[in-house]
Amino acid sequence: MNDKTKSLIRHTLTALGVLLAAVGMADASDLFNTLLVDLDGIWDAMLVIMGLVTTVVGFFTKRKEVEAVEE
Repeated sequence: MNDKTKSLIRHTLTALGVLLAAVGMADASDLFNTLLVDLDGIWDAMLVIMGLVTTVVGFFTKRKEVEAVEE
């Protein structure tokens, strides 16, 4: 993720947090503050999860193709 994308995400989360705080939902705005602080760690975790899912799906897709060829 490049710096422009990170900046856009941070500005969006800040705006949503401010709107929620202005409406009176300060508890929900804490979630956005947490996301702002840990954005890089959350992004890395999402990449790991997507890689894991891709690997598992690819493994089982490949197994079905191999079994079809063997028959």
